[in-house]
Amino acid sequence: MASLAQLQGPLSGVRVADFSAHAAGPFAGLMLAELGAQVIKVESAARLDITRRPHIMYGKPPSSFEQVNANKLSACLNLKEPEAVALALELVSICDLVLENFRPGVMERLGLGYRQFRRVKPDIIVMSLSSNGQTGPERGYAGYAPMFAALGGLGHLTGYPDAPPVELRHAMDHTGGMVAAFCAVAALCARSPHPSSNKGGLGGISHGQHVDVSVRDMASAFIGPALLEYAMNQREARRWGNRDDASAAQGVYRCLGDDAWVSISVDSEEEWQGLRRALGDPYWAEDPRFGDAYQRWLNQNDLDLRLEEWTGQVTPWEATELLQRQGVPAFPSLSPDQLANDPHLLAREAFPVVKHPDKGSQRAVTPPWRFSSTPAQVDRWTPSLGEHNVEVFCGLLGLPAGRVTALEEKKVIW
Repeated sequence: MASLAQLQGPLSGVRVADFSAHAAGPFAGLMLAELGAQVIKVESAARLDITRRPHIMYGKPPSSFEQVNANKLSACLNLKEPEAVALALELVSICDLVLENFRPGVMERLGLGYRQFRRVKPDIIVMSLSSNGQTGPERGYAGYAPMFAALGGLGHLTGYPDAPPVELRHAMDHTGGMVAAFCAVAALCARSPHPSSNKGGLGGISHGQHVDVSVRDMASAFIGPALLEYAMNQREARRWGNRDDASAAQGVYRCLGDDAWVSISVDSEEEWQGLRRALGDPYWAEDPRFGDAYQRWLNQNDLDLRLEEWTGQVTPWEATELLQRQGVPAFPSLSPDQLANDPHLLAREAFPVVKHPDKGSQRAVTPPWRFSSTPAQVDRWTPSLGEHNVEVFCGLLGLPAGRVTALEEKKVIW
């Protein structure tokens, strides 16, 4: 039997031209690379990915570039130059999928739109990830992660009742990237032949397609209950902070220690009884104000005060162990250093060490899934700018080494 190191990921054999930048698009490419696809990040010194640029405070590139670009190859093309655009089209001609997250219209103006790609690769799949989608009156609006939740309605539902809506930031970028990766895999399935069909792929087609993913639409898709509440009852959903609109106790409670917290969620009578047992069945639990779920919800201010009297005397881990033993959902709120040393995550090998012949070793974050036969994994260091120019342009495209050198001198490959 082959070892896990010898097994290939489920997308082995798929090649992706990744023109994306910043966070959401590169995160989609990272997920495809972790699943075994060969992902070629097309970038240039003429306009560095913002996460490659030195941080204004710390003087070195932020770690976010490392986070979303591991497992990829880096090839430089200065897309302001016609020769570079021609090379980009040649690269796409040997790829299965293109990933981009520019504003709608930018790729077309560069000569790298879906129509141009189809001329060189008729069955190409183009994944366009944008703030507002490829159509609609606001398609060309600029957008970053803090705005997506606001536009999609999630921000209005997130935060405390007496405070402004919350910007969800990187959660929106990364969730958008996950949706784009999921859609890319679905499009690949639709294109690939299926043994039970003589009509091409799973969707009955044998050609590629243009996939339009809007992070704004994605956020809106997550607020279905709020929309339904307004449509049926004309009631606006409100912000609940850490609480729930029906259950108590629900929240994050201060524990013994510096900035130490435990998250507790009680959603049933069985869990309430479990909480009572974990706390030693305190006298106040008999109070009629806590007699049933509705009364507990009405009196959750008092309930939270009582509960925090207990959590304040134990550490987050002690509270977790006592509550989980009684079937009550509870977990510490982990800081980054606690997360990196969490015994459960370490047992699942969530932070593998990736070795580089020149740069030494670095811990990475493994994908949040496990395949028994086709493992997804991080096995390649985040590339330096243009690190794989020779491998891509000489190896994949067959350009002579002298031609590549000449194009580098002309700042076409740059």
